[in-house]
Amino acid sequence: MIFTLIIRTPATEPERWQKAQRFIDVAVDGGHTIRQVFFHSAGVLSAMHHDALPGWHMLAERSGAEFLLCSQAVEEHGIDIAPPFFVGGLGALIEAAVKADKVLSFV
Repeated sequence: MIFTLIIRTPATEPERWQKAQRFIDVAVDGGHTIRQVFFHSAGVLSAMHHDALPGWHMLAERSGAEFLLCSQAVEEHGIDIAPPFFVGGLGALIEAAVKADKVLSFV
């Protein structure tokens, strides 16, 4: 199965972004494909949070998924981007969603 994930969890609630990280890890172990992980709204802060960052790096490498930060949220929060993250818009999310079997949102 091919998944696209939307992460909107705030950095201040680690149990929520950790759940998304566990999902990716288990899905990859199960032979599934993660097409894209799109960090939207407050999710961009979870992507860059110092406690979450090592896990996202490992999962990006392990899954081969595209890890995109919402361009509007990046601008709004003044975030500096570094690999494995790239900036993308909602059009990239829509394209990934159309090509996925399932879209899951973590809020």
